[in-house]
Amino acid sequence: MIARLLREPLLQFLALGAVLFALYGLAGKRNGEVAERIVVSASRIANLSDGFARTWRRQPSELELQGLIEDYVRDEVLYREGRAAGLDRDDVIIRRRVRQKMEFLADDIPEPSDEQLAAFLASNPDRFRTEDQLTFRQIFLSASRRASTIESDSKQAASILARADGLVDATGLGDPFLLGEEFRDISPTKATSIFGEKFAKQVFATEKGRWQGPISSGFGQHFVFVSERVSGILPSLDDVRPTVRREWANARRLEAEQKLYASLRERYEIVVEVPRAKAAEAASP
Repeated sequence: MIARLLREPLLQFLALGAVLFALYGLAGKRNGEVAERIVVSASRIANLSDGFARTWRRQPSELELQGLIEDYVRDEVLYREGRAAGLDRDDVIIRRRVRQKMEFLADDIPEPSDEQLAAFLASNPDRFRTEDQLTFRQIFLSASRRASTIESDSKQAASILARADGLVDATGLGDPFLLGEEFRDISPTKATSIFGEKFAKQVFATEKGRWQGPISSGFGQHFVFVSERVSGILPSLDDVRPTVRREWANARRLEAEQKLYASLRERYEIVVEVPRAKAAEAASP
C-alpha cells in the first residue's frame, strides 16, 4: 500500500514542490555564508580533453574545452545544491540524477497566452517561416554512364542550352534520372535529401527563366531550368500554434534553468587550474 502511494504522480509532484520550497529556503539561508570553492584541477581538465578526444577522434578546440569545463562546473554546482537539499537520497547514479532533478525544478512553465505566443512568433520568424520552393526541369548527365566523356558532353550540352528555352527537347541530350526530369514545389530540405547540400544551395541561387549549369551532385551533372520560385512566408499563429507553444515552452524552460543555475553559481568560487603544459609554456622566455 505504501509503495503504491509513493509511486502516485500527485504525491511525487507534491514532494518535488516541497523540495523546491526547501531549496529556495536553503538558498536564502546560505546567501550570507562564505562561498564554497569548486576547483577544476589540471588533471580534471586533461580527463575532460581525453574524453572528448576518444569520442570525436580529435583534441577539443579552446572554445570546446571551455565548454567542457563550464559543463563540469554546472554539474558540480547542481550536484552540491541538490545534495544539500536531500535530492540524492535513494538514487543509484547520484550525480546524474541530482542534476536532472535540479533542472526539473525549473520546468514549472505556466500556460502561455495568445499574446505571448504571437510575440514569440514575431520575434523568432526564422524558426517558423516556411521554406522557399522551386519548380524546375533538369537535363541530367550520368557520371557512371559517361565516366570518360562527361566533361566534353557537359560543354556540348551547355552550348546547346545557352540558345534554348524551357521547352527544349532533352531526347538524346541527357540521361534518364530515376526521379524524373521535373521537380515541382521542392524545398531546400527536399533538394538536399535528393541531390545533396551543395546542389541544393546552387540550384536555389539560380535565376528563373533560363537554363543554367552544370550543377554537380553525387549522380553526375545537372542543367536546370527554374520555372517558378515561391518565397517562404511567416505563417499565422493559428497555423503553427502547437509548434510555437512547444518552442515557447522550451525557451522558457531553458531561461528558467539558466536563471536558477546562475543564482546558485554565484555562491561558489570557481578555480580553474592552468594545465601544466600551458603553465610551462607561459613561464618560458
